[in-house]
Amino acid sequence: MMQPAILLVDDERDILELGMLTLREAGYTVQSAISGDIAMVLIEEGLNFDLLITDIVMPGQLDGFALAQRVREYLPKAGIVYATGYSRAINMRAGGVPEGQLLRKPWRLDELLAVVDAAISPAHRGAAGIAPATPAV
Repeated sequence: MMQPAILLVDDERDILELGMLTLREAGYTVQSAISGDIAMVLIEEGLNFDLLITDIVMPGQLDGFALAQRVREYLPKAGIVYATGYSRAINMRAGGVPEGQLLRKPWRLDELLAVVDAAISPAHRGAAGIAPATPAV
């Protein structure tokens, strides 16, 4: 059975490591990138995934919104979750979060898993026979 694949992008290494550990323990396949620019290189090299979780405010050419827009060109069915601790990053966008869900930082482990479960494509979950991950209490 194929596990959903996630690309986690954040410029804070602690968040990357904690997110990867949490998601892997929940049964997901996880790749990571420390910036939108590095994530885009991986995507251009053929990385395939079901869900992008990206910080919004990152150094480099691509912030989270720009990265998500590029991801849509390569993987139009991938889900998108925007993670941010900056409420003004959301307010900069007319209409709020474009085509995705919002995860406010700092997030708790159960919040991360709940947003991921909601964002993974129901079609992918059904086709692979995957049940939602249940966070340990």
